[in-house]
Amino acid sequence: MSQPDIHALPRTDHILLETVRHIVPREDRTDWLRTWHAELWHMRHNARRQHVSLTLGLTRDALWLRTDSWRRAYTGTVTLCLATLSALCLLATIIMVVLSASWHGAALYLSVRLPHFIAGSPLLVFVVFVAFNSSNSRHTEHGSNNKLAFWFRRQLFLSAKTALLLLLSFLLSADLLRTPHALFPLTSDLLQILAFVILSLLGLRWSFLDQQTRCRQCLRSLTTPARVGRPSHNLLEWNGTELLCRDGHGALSIPEIETSWCQSSQWVYQSPACDEPINA
Repeated sequence: MSQPDIHALPRTDHILLETVRHIVPREDRTDWLRTWHAELWHMRHNARRQHVSLTLGLTRDALWLRTDSWRRAYTGTVTLCLATLSALCLLATIIMVVLSASWHGAALYLSVRLPHFIAGSPLLVFVVFVAFNSSNSRHTEHGSNNKLAFWFRRQLFLSAKTALLLLLSFLLSADLLRTPHALFPLTSDLLQILAFVILSLLGLRWSFLDQQTRCRQCLRSLTTPARVGRPSHNLLEWNGTELLCRDGHGALSIPEIETSWCQSSQWVYQSPACDEPINA
């Protein structure tokens, strides 16, 4: 079967393809052009379909490919996590401005209360950190000589995430009590402190849980949880859940029941760059 003559396409179709193709990810662009060249050629040489316009479908297909590439590239990443928390903080700030009727009123209201919450935040972080680590098994790592560099990156990410969560908790508590503050200032201040504490505890707990289920190297959220072993054979073989890094950096093994020979979760690096052999 002969190939369609793409040069026989009308000039409008060529302009449309040349314009929309820039939306398509570079790695998918060649196949996308070939597919839509053939579709447009077939439409122009089919008398029953000459009145059909493929402009909308062509554009939607290009947009879907672009958004899907973003989804695959950013899902579970540090960038998406911090950007989402930053966007929520911005939204909470905008709500405060709307409730205060002006930027000046919002800034004045927040500036009076911000020092008290900044002073109490380190205590909250310390309490949650101690409580969380005392109730959760520690993690051991195997298979890499670059543990210090990876550990430093994890601490930077955890610090940034914690700071944004505390700021978000403060802004949300201020938003909740902004309206009744004019009528009941003292009661509103006490309720705002209580709301800040509750929101911070919930947020920090999520932060530490999220940190444990991320890759120790790229910090992307681990995926494809799989059950391994049988609970009835817990004393004879390993039993628990395994999570994998989608980029192949390693795997996290979480025991279902702690035993004398398996008391903690284990992270095993599987990157080719690792200098040491992988220990199972």
